[in-house]
Amino acid sequence: MLTTLWARQIAHLPKCANSGVACAPSFLAVTQPPPQFSLVHRASFRSQHSQLTSAAGPLMAERELIGKDKLVLRGLQFHGFHGVKQEEKTLGQKFAVDVDAWMDLSTAGETDSIYDTVSYTDIYRIVKDVVEGPSQNLLESVAHRIASATLLKFPQISAVRVEVKKPHVSVPGIIDYLGVEIVRYRKDMAGISP
Repeated sequence: MLTTLWARQIAHLPKCANSGVACAPSFLAVTQPPPQFSLVHRASFRSQHSQLTSAAGPLMAERELIGKDKLVLRGLQFHGFHGVKQEEKTLGQKFAVDVDAWMDLSTAGETDSIYDTVSYTDIYRIVKDVVEGPSQNLLESVAHRIASATLLKFPQISAVRVEVKKPHVSVPGIIDYLGVEIVRYRKDMAGISP
């Protein structure tokens, strides 16, 4: 299926003089304006994306996210009380969180309106509420709660990646941090609460 899609994509390119193989002159990328996609093109792309995602499973779905539009939040830091040890629950410690939230940002790019996107500060507040909220034993639970709350609050977000890092862990060695990273998809969240 991917071979067929690729063949359709290069069929319109001119043939190189000596080889007869499709090629694109590099100056075209610089001198031509970006294509304007209609709603029909977008619907067709979404349909192809859905077919690839469902047919190939989660690994293909994750690869499909690479290079797609997303909101990016890096290095969010909070004091929380998560961990299995009693001193972690009593004294607390610093946690650092990174979030990627995949959604179509093309409309927001065209309209320059906050109403066509999701505010970074709204996602920041979710992370803050979870990390500074009730104590969890596992970072897996902290990350899951952030991902679930984000997907439940913002239906336009199709997937979210959450990385939760513990920089100050009692281990016999030198580390930057220990942590977890999860990816959650809207289609997988049916019936799940944060």
